[in-house]
Amino acid sequence: MGIMNLENVKFNTDTKLVLNIGDPMGKTNAPRAYNKLFGELDMNAIMLPVEVEKGKLPQFMEACKMLGIRYISPTMPHKKDIIPLLDDVDESSRIFQSVNAIRIDGDGTSHGVGMDGKGALNAILSSGVRLEGKEAVMLGSGSISGVIGLELSKHGIRKLTILNRTVKKAQEIADILNTHTSMETRALASTPENLDKAAGTAQLFLQVTPLGMAGYGKTHEYLGFVDNLPKDCVVFDVIINPADTPVIAAARARGLKTVPGLKMLAGQMEAIFRFMFGVELTQKDKDACIQELCRFLGVTVD
Repeated sequence: MGIMNLENVKFNTDTKLVLNIGDPMGKTNAPRAYNKLFGELDMNAIMLPVEVEKGKLPQFMEACKMLGIRYISPTMPHKKDIIPLLDDVDESSRIFQSVNAIRIDGDGTSHGVGMDGKGALNAILSSGVRLEGKEAVMLGSGSISGVIGLELSKHGIRKLTILNRTVKKAQEIADILNTHTSMETRALASTPENLDKAAGTAQLFLQVTPLGMAGYGKTHEYLGFVDNLPKDCVVFDVIINPADTPVIAAARARGLKTVPGLKMLAGQMEAIFRFMFGVELTQKDKDACIQELCRFLGVTVD
């Protein structure tokens, strides 16, 4: 996690402990972003990364309640698996089985929401991208694909193509989106042929798989589709570390506009801080978060 500014952390019974859990955790950057904001806001709080083995969530949740830990930020593969263990989950997060912010109240009741969709769209819209009437292509159908798809529909995307290695998973999300939105959604296998064809008409391309993520151990087998993306296509990636993912790097090499995962993380902060702590973030706060991550990773984000 690196060196943190702990000046505002008192390490007492009032310190808010936020656990960022996943399996594997890799080189997660969420704690650095959160802890930077805690410092900016003079909050007595700290986020720590914790690797929780898949299948061990029931024990973990019991431990949190016993120890009085009230704030949890799940990442892969726990965003879906943790839902049955929560008392309250908002409708869209339950429909698409994705939660990444959890608050346990003083009476012991646990509340979960999925902020990935809002974070992704905040990042894209804040980059000056207009979505009304456009066609989008999404690679991946994991736990965050549905909530991002729902936000795309709310912001006017006309057509969405979801490509995934397992077509059944993509079709399940497509069916839900077709039921709950007016957006035309279809599912295809992520073969090179399908990727090339879908890329040819994409005005927004979204990479939402963990492929290429630090610590994940797997990357894309085929990136040739990037050469088929139109010159005005915007390319978005959910991965935070590395900032230059294989897809982002390939898109930049072609001169396409890119929106890296760092901006998605910052885009979620406003909603998450309001939900967890009742704190309102300013644009200055979110910019500070991005700048801190850029300094740490040694990158520049437009």
